[in-house]
Amino acid sequence: MGYRDPIFGVIVLFGVLLLVAVLSYVWGILGAKDEKHNIEKFVKKFEKTTGLSDEHKKLLLELGIDVSSLGILASTFSKSGDFDKAISVYLIALSKVKDKKQREFLLVNLGKIYLKAGFLKRASDVFLEALKLSPRNDEALRFLSVVYEKLKMYENCLEALDALFEQGAEVGAEVAYTKALIVCSQKMEFAKKIDEILKLSSEFPLLKRMALEQFIKNHEPLNGLKEFPSLNQSIDTVFWLNEAVNLGDDEFKALFKAKGLIDDEVGIKDFNLSVLNSAKKSGINATLSFNFFCNECKTTYPLFFYRCPNCARLGSVKISTQVTKESSENDMPF
Repeated sequence: MGYRDPIFGVIVLFGVLLLVAVLSYVWGILGAKDEKHNIEKFVKKFEKTTGLSDEHKKLLLELGIDVSSLGILASTFSKSGDFDKAISVYLIALSKVKDKKQREFLLVNLGKIYLKAGFLKRASDVFLEALKLSPRNDEALRFLSVVYEKLKMYENCLEALDALFEQGAEVGAEVAYTKALIVCSQKMEFAKKIDEILKLSSEFPLLKRMALEQFIKNHEPLNGLKEFPSLNQSIDTVFWLNEAVNLGDDEFKALFKAKGLIDDEVGIKDFNLSVLNSAKKSGINATLSFNFFCNECKTTYPLFFYRCPNCARLGSVKISTQVTKESSENDMPF
């Protein structure tokens, strides 16, 4: 009874290992089938789109076009602004892809297209699907936070940003901006609201502009604003003021000198302000026009933005000025 055959122990060990290997293999097959079923279900959920005709969809499905080529085709449609066709191609690519990493990549890009096209709920569903495949996908998390921000689901946005922070990402500016949006959406005493926004501006300086906008929106006297934004972040707003403010700042002083609101002797360093000042002195009706440029994706817009509408980068705006002729009703042809 005290004797055990060592061969028997080896057989049992190999038997257990074989059983584990078989179970893992079966589990992998079942998991792959379940994943394939889920992605098919997901694609069917979004496949009703007017992008490509049924004939073209069938052609792309049946031809031996690899997933990378489909991705390039979708990207081309996206860059030309044809989002419906881009969505159609990405959905076809998703139905053909087998590699998990490629599927994850396609889902994130599809989510970006839905975001650009303004389909925010669909964009959130797609990013969440990508996160099911890889919960640590920082790109999906970042764009999901943008979608939640646009949907005004600020608490969900902060949760997504917190997940990014746990992964070591720098999200201080995004968190501050989101909290400032929450403050702006709440009913509270005006002075307290401004104080809360200015406290957050240490993480995201552009929030000082938001505080200025709150003063203008609520018709509050600007001498009550403790901290003004830098002129290069707010010149498009400050220029239209009918009173000179923040004269302790030389750049603000130069602007109001160029507008003719103050008579002090001021050295004007900015070229456009100098031209405007000379035009005013010569009796020429001149003004400034503004364009807004994204430092990240190099796209230009006619309106100011805190977050670029194209690449979703926060705080990437640059304001460019140009001296133009001031129009009046007398110049109109009617």
